[in-house]
Amino acid sequence: MKRKILSYITISTLLTSPLMASESCNTDGFYLGLDTAFINIGNDTVDIRVHDSDGNLKSKKTYKDVTSINYGFKVGYQHFNKNRVELILKNQKISTDVGNMTGAMIGINYEWAFTSWESGNILPYISGGFYGGKAKFKKFDLAINDKEVDAFGVNLGLGMRYHINENIDAKIGYLHSSTGFGDFENDKGDVTDIAQDKVEFGFSYRL
Repeated sequence: MKRKILSYITISTLLTSPLMASESCNTDGFYLGLDTAFINIGNDTVDIRVHDSDGNLKSKKTYKDVTSINYGFKVGYQHFNKNRVELILKNQKISTDVGNMTGAMIGINYEWAFTSWESGNILPYISGGFYGGKAKFKKFDLAINDKEVDAFGVNLGLGMRYHINENIDAKIGYLHSSTGFGDFENDKGDVTDIAQDKVEFGFSYRL
């Protein structure tokens, strides 16, 4: 918990620091980009609930020793007041001591820029989005091993963009994502939530 609080304070300090650079951030237009998140803030968790044939809860397990990485390719448009809307193709990989999960999803994300806090090439933002797709579990003691299940999730973030040159900028920030899964076949089990809190890095290139 202390590490998580310190990380929040660090990011907040970065957002309000009067850092200066020579150029303003990108103007309106389309861009391509890549985002990745693999450094944990706190502990990722996997909650699994398994139901019997009548739909009654049979067992519940929570895994906290989780290793995960997210990365996504995006196409976006920067518009009014330097806000951004993005279409993201996202890949998610999660491993525990008893099994692993891989997922491929597509989603929409929106970044709201705080232009009143802009300082030189530094621009703070907050973001939110949702995504859906398919996922596959392996080695878990469940009926859904090696079967595709439906997935749906949301993410929230905050951070800052740094304008490198006329066409390229980078970003760093905090990202929380929560992914839920539909009913599994046969056992009617469902992964209710995979929660992640991570440091996110990204680059974008304006077309």
